[in-house]
Formats: sequence, structure tokens, C-alpha cells
Amino acid sequence: MKTVIRLFFREWLYLLKRPRSLVLMILVPLFVTFICGSSYEKGYFSDLKMGVVDYSYTAKTREVVEAFHQSQYFEIVGYYENEEQLELAMKNGEIVGCLIFPSDFTKNLQQGRQATVLLGSNASNMGYGSTINARGAEVLGTVSAQMAVKNLVAKGATVDDALAKVNPVGFYTRQWYNPTNSFSYFLTFGFVIATVQQVLIYFAAISLVREKESGNLGELKGVNPILQVSIKALVYFMIAMGAWAACTWLMVNQYGIPMRGSTEVWLAYSALFLLSIITLGQLFSSILPNPVFATSFSLVLTSPSLVLSGYTWPTMAFTSFYQKLAQVFPLTHFALGYRNVALMGCGFEAIREEMITLGCISGGCFILSCIIWYARVKHIAKKEQALQIPEEQEGISAVAQ
Repeated sequence: MKTVIRLFFREWLYLLKRPRSLVLMILVPLFVTFICGSSYEKGYFSDLKMGVVDYSYTAKTREVVEAFHQSQYFEIVGYYENEEQLELAMKNGEIVGCLIFPSDFTKNLQQGRQATVLLGSNASNMGYGSTINARGAEVLGTVSAQMAVKNLVAKGATVDDALAKVNPVGFYTRQWYNPTNSFSYFLTFGFVIATVQQVLIYFAAISLVREKESGNLGELKGVNPILQVSIKALVYFMIAMGAWAACTWLMVNQYGIPMRGSTEVWLAYSALFLLSIITLGQLFSSILPNPVFATSFSLVLTSPSLVLSGYTWPTMAFTSFYQKLAQVFPLTHFALGYRNVALMGCGFEAIREEMITLGCISGGCFILSCIIWYARVKHIAKKEQALQIPEEQEGISAVAQ
């Protein structure tokens, strides 16, 4: 027990003597939480700047433009003479979308034919493009229905009859778990946990190999290497859980990100994920020859995880090869569990497979780390012992002479 306590406080003392390490492990995730929480607080695109080219310029086209102006998603910047000016304004960053009315727009409406309007967007940013297409279609659909109803009412139809003719199939939408289409619901947690992963795996990856590199293995003589691995994992786990709990509290209470699942389920799931990252880092630390190799390899391996995890692009849209490759990364299983627990309010039954997978990653990496580090420490000890024997023999010879 004394050995365990000594190792435990030895690791803490190492970190306290290097405050930069604690700052990176605790303050960096919190800083990213503030950045992401503030950046995505609104949760959707609004006031998208739109330009107008109106070759018809009548009351009807102005009615359409006014409908866009009244929408919270759009801001009408102004009118342009032609499409060349419009494109130049888009290149200069003055606008991100446009409305172009042909010269026969109002004439077609008056003659009972369909009038068309071009709804354009700068799709070099897909967020702009998708929002303009989706929200613009809503505005145009509403205006179109209103115009049709007004025409029918003017001809003597009742409002209800007019609505039935214009929209014979009525519908309404309901979005479960994210009713406002808020980007913040998944992007905030995604970027923060990716930051925690990068910081944590960095320190876990040097936790073992730095003992050899710094020449401090002598201080651990007589201490079981398996115990060394366990104590170091415990210290980093405690720090990571504390930092992650603080980040979670901020995201939920300060920035309004939902946490519909129970606290117990969330913390248990988070604990398994953090443990899998720590043990993965320790595995790299036990295998690779020095801290530079260990950290470089760990960061290279985990860097693609944010893309493949499903946070930025659904895994179901990947090819079969990348779907299988994504299963290697703990973040993939955390992303799925996050949606089930935080957004959908599910319990353990919904994340059982992910927890088993994270548990297997944690257990497998821990066992391999213990075996490899045990063999490595014993090998180093034998080499040192072999070097000491000639020195002792030279000392005996000198005394004899």
C-alpha cells in the first residue's frame, strides 16, 4: 500500500512541478469549451446577406423581396443591375446569396403561368449554400401560396377553398431531439471532446517512456511495472474526469446544450471513453522508443478521428471501408453514445454495444501496455546489470593490484 501511495503522489508531484502540463490538460479543454459554446450559441445561420437583380421590378417582385427581408435568416443588402455585378459582389464578400427575377416574372403571374425566380448561393461554404436553399425554399413556398390564395379569393372563392386548391395535401413538420436545427447541439461537444482526446493522449503517450528517457527508472526499482502503468493511468484519469465534468457543466448550464440522459449514465459512458484514450496513449508509450515518437504517432493516429467519428459527417455516408475503419477510433463510439444519451435521453440499454467496445479497447490496451512495459523494464534492468558486472570486475582487479 505504501508503494501505491508513493507512486500516486510521485506522479502528481511530477505534474505540479510542470504547471504547463496541468494547464494544457485542464485549461485548454475549458478554453475550447468557451470558444465553441460562444461561437455556436445561436446554433443556426442568420442574416445571410442577399443581393437582388430584378429585371421585372414590379409590386410582385418587391413582395417576394420583402418576404426575404422579414425572415430572420436573410438580410437584403441591395439591388444590382446585372448578374455580373452580382457575381463580383459575391467574390468581394458583400453577399453570400441572391435573388434574380426574369423580365417576364410578373407577366407570367398575370397570365396564370408559373413564374420562376433564381435562388442563388455561394456554395463554397456549404453551410451558406444549404441554409439558403432550405430556408429560401420555405420563404418562396409561403409567398407563392399566399399569391395563389389571393388570386382565387379575388375571383370569389373562400379562403378555405382557395387553400384547399393551392395546397391539396397539407403537412407540417416536427423534428425530434433538435427542433431548431441547432448546429451547437453536436458541434460543441464534438470539438471539445476532440480537444480533450488530443491533450489527454499526448500526456498518456509520454507517461511511461519519459521514465526511461529521463533516466528516472532507477527510482522505480523494485516496483512492479504493472503497478506503474496502473497508477499513472489512475492519475491521468482523475485529471481528465475533473476537466471533462467542468466542460460538461459549462456546455449544459452556460450554453444550453441539452443533457436529457441521466448524470450517472453520462459520467459512466464518459469515464469509459476517457479510459480508452488513456490506455491507448499508454500503449504507444510502452511500445515506442522515446516521447517524440510516442506523441507523434498518437496524434497522427487520432487526428482523422473527428472526421471519421460521425461528428462532422454521418458514418452511414462513408464507403464500407471507412465505416469499418471508423470503428477503430474510440471517438466514433462516443459520438453515437453522445447523441443517444445527451440528445435523445436514452439509458444504458441504448449504448450497451458502444460501452462494450470502449471497455474492450480500454482493457485490451491496458493489458498490452502492462505486458510490453513489464518486458521492457526487465530488459532495461538486465542491460544495466550486464554493464555493471564488468565495472565491478575492473574495480576488483584494481584493488588486487
